[in-house]
Amino acid sequence: MTLPSLENLAYPAGDDGEHPGGGHCAWLGGATREEDRVAIVDQYATALRVLVDAAEASGDGWSLSRPILFAVHQLCEDALDVANARAGVTVPQSGKQRHSLAVKMAGAVAGGVYAGLTLEERQWCERFIAEIAPLTGNGFPGRYADGAVSGRRQLDDVWCCINPTALRDAATMFAGLTILRAAELDEPAEEITAP
Repeated sequence: MTLPSLENLAYPAGDDGEHPGGGHCAWLGGATREEDRVAIVDQYATALRVLVDAAEASGDGWSLSRPILFAVHQLCEDALDVANARAGVTVPQSGKQRHSLAVKMAGAVAGGVYAGLTLEERQWCERFIAEIAPLTGNGFPGRYADGAVSGRRQLDDVWCCINPTALRDAATMFAGLTILRAAELDEPAEEITAP
């Protein structure tokens, strides 16, 4: 058996030479911490789009359902982190609640993150998180291989299947409304409309 080389997994900072096997810069490139945080949101929006496109193209989309849910959760969590940091909203950064979309959303709402949106947009954002939180992290057993509900390997007590395209469109819209700017989020904005 030939094992893959461990020599070229990553390259040291400042190594401007040729990278054997190619390489992609992992530097976020922002001049500020906020710009870097927005870049992370942009990367997860891109990752979600790529995963959904691959699921649609493969004819084997079920195999990407849980990575899609993870990307949805991370996109929303990062967008809420950016917005909460901008608004000076303090939410738990450690312990069981540190990844809770419901906790981060409650902080964002109370902290005025959505004050610049219309009532319809604010309510849509709140409803989206209420719908998506159980699927993607707040007690979501399907994120792990040994997670089961009532002896079945389903998502939770209610859901067993996902609609990747609808998840992508809604999560991207949510992130865009929450942080109000990011390259990946701005491009498809005219194609996505809130239900």
